[in-house]
Amino acid sequence: MFKVLLASIIITSTAITDNVLAQSSDPLAIGGKDTAWFMSRVGRSDLDSEPQEPFKIAGNVYYVGSNNITSILVATPEGHVLLDTGTQKMGAVVFPNIVTLGFSPADIKVMLISHAHYDHMETMETMRRITGATVAALEAEIPSLLSGHDHGINETWGHEPIQVGRILQSGDNINIGGSTVKVIWTPGHTPGTATYFINTQEDGKTYQVVFGGPPSPVTNHPTYDTRPEDVLNAFAALREMDPDIRINGHPQNLFEGKLEALWANVRPSPLMLAPGEWLELLDNSETEYRRRLAEVTATAP
Repeated sequence: MFKVLLASIIITSTAITDNVLAQSSDPLAIGGKDTAWFMSRVGRSDLDSEPQEPFKIAGNVYYVGSNNITSILVATPEGHVLLDTGTQKMGAVVFPNIVTLGFSPADIKVMLISHAHYDHMETMETMRRITGATVAALEAEIPSLLSGHDHGINETWGHEPIQVGRILQSGDNINIGGSTVKVIWTPGHTPGTATYFINTQEDGKTYQVVFGGPPSPVTNHPTYDTRPEDVLNAFAALREMDPDIRINGHPQNLFEGKLEALWANVRPSPLMLAPGEWLELLDNSETEYRRRLAEVTATAP
């Protein structure tokens, strides 16, 4: 069954890419932007999509992404939640990793999105069609997801439009099979960037895994400015949480020197946050944001 699914996703992903390229007079141009422009904006190569062995983060929460683009599986008896699917190239990374862990991609019931940049969800609609899963996303990200256009300051070349089945509000919980994933709106990187908190149990202890982090607000930009009230509300909501483990969207540096231990399921996990580390991260980020905001206010006409 999985071989059929995997073949389907690879073929479909290739067809999507070929179709987009065929519509351009320049085979390297997508959305009116050439590859050199695109790579200069994104600042990373597709080497970030290379395969990497999966591992257990904690409890029923697993890393199934590539070497530098995160995809997280929350496995439950009633179906699974998949957070981010990555690039088209990762269609041949995420599903095999799920199978390696002993789970079936066909059991994915919900898909969540950290933010609508191609490298985190370019293949999501393909996976949605194959699995029949429901895509859930924050309301502010819906215009980008439905249109296929990047509405963030990076202006990447977009993605296949995604069929969204549930619109989330900040603070909502996604409940399935005894597991809960809470979403908090952390706008800036894109209008609807989300940070997720996953509660899980392991060896009689409860852990909270956070995927994401403080908002990355845009200041003093004519098109992409982030409303200060939304940013400060995000910081306040994040301060109410107390995560034990943090995973970010591009974790290569985070994983450096730790992969052997992660694959061996060493406990305590090398990804555990130090006492006070989460609040320190928020303090530093909010202080920097308030400094930038004050500068903008001081120089405003």
